[in-house]
Amino acid sequence: QGATMEEGRRLELIDAAEHDDVDRLKQVVGQEHDLINAGLKAAIQAKSARSIKYLLQTGIQTLTGETVSKQSGEQIKSLVSTITAAVCSEEGGMETEEKEDAKKVDAIANVEAALQDIRDGKFVVVQDAASRENEGDLIIASEKVTPEKMAFMVNYTSGIICVGIEDERCRELELAQMVTKNTESHGTAFTVSIDYKHGTTTGISAGDRAKTILAMVNSKTKPNDFARPGHIFPLRARKGGVLARPGHTETSVDLAKLAGLYPSGVLSEIVNRDGSMARTPELKQLSAKFGLRMITIDEIIEYRKQKNL
Repeated sequence: QGATMEEGRRLELIDAAEHDDVDRLKQVVGQEHDLINAGLKAAIQAKSARSIKYLLQTGIQTLTGETVSKQSGEQIKSLVSTITAAVCSEEGGMETEEKEDAKKVDAIANVEAALQDIRDGKFVVVQDAASRENEGDLIIASEKVTPEKMAFMVNYTSGIICVGIEDERCRELELAQMVTKNTESHGTAFTVSIDYKHGTTTGISAGDRAKTILAMVNSKTKPNDFARPGHIFPLRARKGGVLARPGHTETSVDLAKLAGLYPSGVLSEIVNRDGSMARTPELKQLSAKFGLRMITIDEIIEYRKQKNL
C-alpha cells in the first residue's frame, strides 16, 4: 500500500509543478528529497517560476538541516544535477523525436518492463493500431487503484472511467450488457454502469470511483452491493484477450493477468487539454512528462505469441 500511495503522490507532484500550483506542492512534497527533485525537474521544463523558487528553497532547507555533511554534499550534487539536466534538455540537449523514433525498442523487453510497472501500481500508456482507433489509454491494474491515482486519471483522460473484467466476473456480479444489440463501431462490450453503495456518496468523486473499482475485484462483493446505473463502466473482455480482440478492454485484463494480479484493469482514453484525442506525439509527451511506460497492443500480442501465453 505504501508503494501504491507513493506513485499517486509522484503524479500529483508533477501535475502541480507543471501548473505552477504552489499550494498543492506544499501539500504533496513535504521534506522528501526525491519528490523535491522530481517536482523541480517538472517545474523547470514547464517554466513554472513560482514552483521553481519554492522547490529550490525547500530543497536547500532540507539540506541545511542534515547532520551528516557527506550526505548533504551528495544531495546538493543531486539537486544541481537535476537543474542542469532539465535546463540542458530545454536547450536542445535532449535527443530529437526523429532520433528517438529511430531507436528500435525490443517489444518483449518493453512489455516486460510495463508488466513490472503494473505490479508496482503504476499507470502505463497503451496505444492501439493507427488503422483501428488510433488512440492511447491510461491503464492501471484495478487492485492498485487509489483516490489519488483516480484523480490523476480523470484529469488526463476523457473522464469516462472503464473497468475491463472477465465474463465470469460479470456473471458473478450480475452485470448485464448495457444494450441487447451492440452497434458500437468496435463492439466494446459495455455492461450497465455501477456505483458501490457502501461508504460512498454520489459515486462521482475520485474516492467513490476508487471504492467502486476495488469492490469489483473483491471476492466478497455481491451484486446487490452496487447501485445501477452509476459512474463506473464495466467492460466485458473477450475470452482469449488481445489474441481474440486487439482492444484496450482486453489489454487491461491481459496486463493485470500477465503481471500476476487480479485479471482486471482500469482504462480511459487520453485527451488533450482542448478535449481532442491525444495521438502519438501527445502520448509520447505525456509519457515522458510523468515517467510512464508507453507500449502498443501489437507489442502485447507479439509478447503473448512468443511466450505462448
